[in-house]
Amino acid sequence: MRIKYFFIYVAVGIAFLAVSLWVILTSGKNAKAISAKYKLGGMLLTTWAMLSACTCNGVGPGIVTCYDVAKPEPPEVMCYDAVIKVNDVALESTTVKKGEKFPIRIQEPTGETYVARLFSADGKELQKAQLVKEEESNWDFYFMADANLPAGKAVLSVEFVYKENDEEKADEIFRSEDITIE
Repeated sequence: MRIKYFFIYVAVGIAFLAVSLWVILTSGKNAKAISAKYKLGGMLLTTWAMLSACTCNGVGPGIVTCYDVAKPEPPEVMCYDAVIKVNDVALESTTVKKGEKFPIRIQEPTGETYVARLFSADGKELQKAQLVKEEESNWDFYFMADANLPAGKAVLSVEFVYKENDEEKADEIFRSEDITIE
């Protein structure tokens, strides 16, 4: 708080006390005394608001808050005290067998369209397949692995596919570096 503002606040406070004494001595029947008391009270409130709003250890006017705004966090669904992460992916196995279903569990899916991509260890895309939802489950998806996939280590990426402004976009929601193709 700047010293000159503090002195103004103290001076207005002393004047308010003097006018309050004047109102008391006239038993509240003097209209000028009551009017002056209301004006000084308004000045006190305004001055207090200005002092408290503009002095958060900053340089003065223009700084209204005394804290930094937090960065946005990934979307989470709050259910009482439990936090449920949406689009949380879990694998039942890290082994992809050629020509067979590969199950993927997506907890609290936010949409219907997901794509799985298999990459070789050197980054070459081996397969891209849309995930298919199991009939009896809300969370289980799978894709059919190609029968001609090369055996060895691979990387699995799961993407959420959505439309924005009539344009199809995909966000990677999961990546596993330790997949084995058999």
